[in-house]
Amino acid sequence: MSKAQEKKRNQLKQARLEIVAGMYKRGYSLRKIQSEVVKRLELPSYSLATVHKDVQTLLDEWRENRIEDMDAALTLELERIDETCRELWEQWEKSKTDYNKTQRKQKGSPARDNETGQTSIRTYQTERTETEVIMLGDPSYIAEIRKQLEERRKLLGLYAPEKKDINGNVSFASLLIESGLLDEAETQDEAE
Repeated sequence: MSKAQEKKRNQLKQARLEIVAGMYKRGYSLRKIQSEVVKRLELPSYSLATVHKDVQTLLDEWRENRIEDMDAALTLELERIDETCRELWEQWEKSKTDYNKTQRKQKGSPARDNETGQTSIRTYQTERTETEVIMLGDPSYIAEIRKQLEERRKLLGLYAPEKKDINGNVSFASLLIESGLLDEAETQDEAE
């Protein structure tokens, strides 16, 4: 294979991986990813085995960016959170952009055309007001970013485990009854 063919093949693979990554992170099925890649890149064929191989390539790449032995599901969730945070930060920045709000108000009166008999509105005054709107940012974006980062920390195990104290005078038989593993009739039969 010539260098030009190899270069074209690599470019096509990178284009495929770009589409596959975006769709896989959003939870699309392999078949849906396959049909979308074929449609977007106008490919004559793209097998499900190749889709699966592309997904594995991406998971390996994402895994390399993280801890070596992290499983694929955790890697995928972390990548989704990262993408969501990037988008939320972009929206946060946009929500701080000031803008001018323009309003137009027209005053008019009905006028009837004597020849055709149609009624129309004749405008005799137009008011235009322009207001500068100072934006301080939509705090809901920051709240969602905080939730995403909290979820990320939970996935990474950065929080101390929760301590739960269970106490009480619960017998083993009542625990079995409460859990549904044993019913009261059986315990009464055994007691007799």
